[in-house]
Amino acid sequence: MGNHVKIEIKTQSNLMIGGTPAPFEIGGIDQCTVVDGEGFPYIPASSLKGALRSIVTNDTSEIAAKIAKLYGELLRKEKDKKWEQICAILAGDEEAIKRVEERYRQAIESAAANYLFGIREFNNTPKILLNDLRLKTEYRNKKQCFSIDAKTSVFRKEEEVRSNPRTYKAARTGLVFEGELEFYHFEGDFCEEDICMCKNYLIRQLEKFNEGSYRLGNSKSRGYGKVCITVREESGEK
Repeated sequence: MGNHVKIEIKTQSNLMIGGTPAPFEIGGIDQCTVVDGEGFPYIPASSLKGALRSIVTNDTSEIAAKIAKLYGELLRKEKDKKWEQICAILAGDEEAIKRVEERYRQAIESAAANYLFGIREFNNTPKILLNDLRLKTEYRNKKQCFSIDAKTSVFRKEEEVRSNPRTYKAARTGLVFEGELEFYHFEGDFCEEDICMCKNYLIRQLEKFNEGSYRLGNSKSRGYGKVCITVREESGEK
């Protein structure tokens, strides 16, 4: 299996990410989905990563438990391998040594499948890296890639019920965005069988978006953010 996986995301409903405030204009747009330097909508890596991480965090499957154990064992081995060197570097500073030991203890005890997205204070562990997903060339038409939606929220102020009409500029249904994720630092730390398990697991979690239960961006309760994800694996290095 390759280290890079190409992803295509097709919007099944309008998509609003970030809700960038637009310049004030009477009768104009109140908020606009995030756009790139050319003014086209895109899907930030952080948005997809956050939604995918939430799916993985809530997963209680047997495979998720195996991946958690895999990371726990990796951290134990790393501690054993580096401990002499750490103690030599921190020689005489007992408090610093205790802090490092506690950091390892907590990370090992808290090991979970979401370590696939990185571990706080452990920079070189195997993790996935995502890039922003850009609108495919054939969809890059500013007159056709946005949808202008009006929404009205109703709220009560003291004894009076009021409405607040707002206008949103969202990425429309039927657009296709493309990007990739990289399986960083997996080779050398995990055996080939474990690497395949992690990759297949991540791909299955991505495909859960296609079931409609998981969505991207804002206003999910209003039907926004439904997407279909297609995963195309690449072999080898770039």
